[in-house]
Amino acid sequence: MNYSILRLFIAINLLVIVSLLAQAGKNYPFGKYWEFGVFVNTANFHGDLSENQNSFLNNTPFSSYFYQDRKFGGGILINKMFTPIWGVKGIFEYAQLAGRNEKLNARFQGDLFLYTTNVVFDWSNAFLGEDKYRKWSSYAYIGIGFSETRSNAYDLQSGIQIGSTGYKISKYGNGYQRMTETTIPIGLGATYKLNKSITLFFEWNRYFVNTNKLDAFVIESTRYESVGNLVLGATYKFDLPSHIVPNSNPRYNGKSPDPSIREYNKNNHVIMKTKANKKALKQRKKYGRKKNRNNRW
Repeated sequence: MNYSILRLFIAINLLVIVSLLAQAGKNYPFGKYWEFGVFVNTANFHGDLSENQNSFLNNTPFSSYFYQDRKFGGGILINKMFTPIWGVKGIFEYAQLAGRNEKLNARFQGDLFLYTTNVVFDWSNAFLGEDKYRKWSSYAYIGIGFSETRSNAYDLQSGIQIGSTGYKISKYGNGYQRMTETTIPIGLGATYKLNKSITLFFEWNRYFVNTNKLDAFVIESTRYESVGNLVLGATYKFDLPSHIVPNSNPRYNGKSPDPSIREYNKNNHVIMKTKANKKALKQRKKYGRKKNRNNRW
């Protein structure tokens, strides 16, 4: 793994998250409006070894060419909305890759892992107003992350391997190291709320990867390659446990922050009717005061 890329990725993610956390108190509390999701996808490679016969622009899902070199994958995500409009979504995704180019007499197979952090924009709440009972919603996102790829290229006729990427020997000597590159994802999606907790979503996204080696076939004029996905998944909405979330409005415990007032209350036996006081009163009625507990029979 390229650790300089990883450090840059972490630094940018922290800047994004901190900037949105600064806005969190104005709308949704930090512990609320979290979602965890799982999904499956079909990946479509765009690069040197692709003819794009399986894209929407060239063929419909009713054409056999649409499914040529489309590969399945899947992943998980975690989403946090800080306002009705803005949020942050982290995605971990795995995708298999395949492509061919008959003019270049080559094909390839491979796979990649994608790790991204994205800023989410809720179109429905932005233009139609917030409505927690709305069944259908739409959203968009853009982010940054990195990918780890391993691919092999072959001669289309003979099947002889003509190239590979992601097989660099690890400096620790414990195997091969995948090719690591930065990536910029963009996505558009729609959601359907089944109930208060579970939501289904359908999404199109595309990952632009800063390399021309995803297909292990290099053409100098190509600056970057990309992977497009059709995604179907579900999310579960939850709140963080209260004991791990900082409480900006702690429950009043009946004790004044002013020392003089606390001393006055103590000398004059002023008792605040708090939850702790009610619990202590029940204990006294049952067992008496602490100093007499050892003498009761």
